[in-house]
Amino acid sequence: MIVEPEVVGEFASGSHEAFHKIFKLFYPKVYAFIRGFIKDLDDSEDLTQIVFIKLWNKRAIFHKVHHFDSYLFMLTKYTVFNYITTKKVSRFTSEDNVPEISDEYTPYDKLIAKDLQLLIDMVVNEMPPKRKMIYKLSRIEGLSNEQIAEKLGIQKKTVENHLNIALNELRDALALSILVYLILPV
Repeated sequence: MIVEPEVVGEFASGSHEAFHKIFKLFYPKVYAFIRGFIKDLDDSEDLTQIVFIKLWNKRAIFHKVHHFDSYLFMLTKYTVFNYITTKKVSRFTSEDNVPEISDEYTPYDKLIAKDLQLLIDMVVNEMPPKRKMIYKLSRIEGLSNEQIAEKLGIQKKTVENHLNIALNELRDALALSILVYLILPV
């Protein structure tokens, strides 16, 4: 779902018609994303409206934005982060100041997990073909290094080297991601 650059340009210039086109195109996608984390229908609807209000209020910057879809996704993600963080804070400031304890994952936890999985997938997809194949055989299919070596007709040491490099790449990307989460305000 890609919006035409002309429409984004018109939107950035303040065109209500262009905004309406963007709204119609992206509303279902934004709402579905938010609904995946926020189970309350009214809150999901409100948050979706907030995303589009923020979008309209920031329209002037879109003369400089090259990837509208990415910007909209980030805006939506941070709107959900803010909502979830606010809900967590309000839980801790209740009358008795006793937080709820649950074994279930919160929507915030699920959002972080999805972000990390997306990052892992991106890093793996950028790996050279052989390293990507070895990583997937090891981590997704659960094959041992010996099985991978036998299946691909290569030395076990080659498999180990590729896995070490792949894991180092993932470790670096995840460390950078965690650093960004710690530095950027939610």
